Amino acid sequence: MKTITFNTGRKYTAEGQVIVATLHDDGIVTFFDHSRCIDGEFELTSGLPFNEHTVMRAYDNRWITSSRRSWQDGMLRGGCNTRK
Repeated sequence: MKTITFNTGRKYTAEGQVIVATLHDDGIVTFFDHSRCIDGEFELTSGLPFNEHTVMRAYDNRWITSSRRSWQDGMLRGGCNTRK
């Protein structure tokens, strides 16, 4: 499992748009947009890197699905996509 935190710089809040995303061992990426309170997940296609660009490409193109898993990762205390 690998987690990244990044700021897109989009002006949704005074601090920009903060996103935390996690690549799980089964190839599923879950993320939480802390600025807009949006969660989602997508399967990382073979050969694509796990990075800010890939997460934003999936997000912007709506290749994501909100799921119980992505919600829990972002909203529950101790979830991998909560802000530390």
